[in-house]
Amino acid sequence: MFRWNNASFCCIGLSTILFAGCVSQDAELTDAEYFSSTESGAGVMRVAEISAGDTIEISVELDGSIEVSPHQAVVNHLGFVTLPLVGDVHIGGVGIDVARSVIAKRYGAYYVSDPVVMITLAGDGGSSGWGQVSVLGRVGNPGPVDLASGDGMRLSAVIQDAGGFAPSANTSKIQVTRMDQRGRKLRVIVDFDEIGESGNADEDLILYAGDIVNVPERYW
Repeated sequence: MFRWNNASFCCIGLSTILFAGCVSQDAELTDAEYFSSTESGAGVMRVAEISAGDTIEISVELDGSIEVSPHQAVVNHLGFVTLPLVGDVHIGGVGIDVARSVIAKRYGAYYVSDPVVMITLAGDGGSSGWGQVSVLGRVGNPGPVDLASGDGMRLSAVIQDAGGFAPSANTSKIQVTRMDQRGRKLRVIVDFDEIGESGNADEDLILYAGDIVNVPERYW
């Protein structure tokens, strides 16, 4: 694909030569406002379904007190788990959010107040079930970061979970890439210094499942 700009052009033969003025079509560069308003295809479509053999961990809180301490249970071949007090509950084939509601309803029959149920998938290394953001480049622990909520996580929280910035990180040119629902790859350059030094919250993007964060190296 070609983009013509001020008489500069791209020629593709046995190899590809990019002259000044040519923009790679690998990802469409956009601004933070448009990027934030674009739904992530992976984040929207991905629903972590619980299946036979999965291990869940739940805890139940009531009026600020823990009623059921963290408890792990394995989903059997029929999709049931056996939980303290309420016994067998069917959660096979549904997502984490639906399972949470089903379990909360069962526990709610035993209490006057509505219980708060916390549930995670423990069988895959503790994944929350909300998907992951990939963090690459100059951070303490590059790799996938589990999302803590279906509402996504702020860039600053994701960086923190990835071990923070390495000393050589170029924090003013962080690349965040997202595949939208139409299959377009969008990219935005984030100046992380604007978040802390200038208090620009707009730069602290909310990230969703499938997003990729790349922290480049700073060249002295």
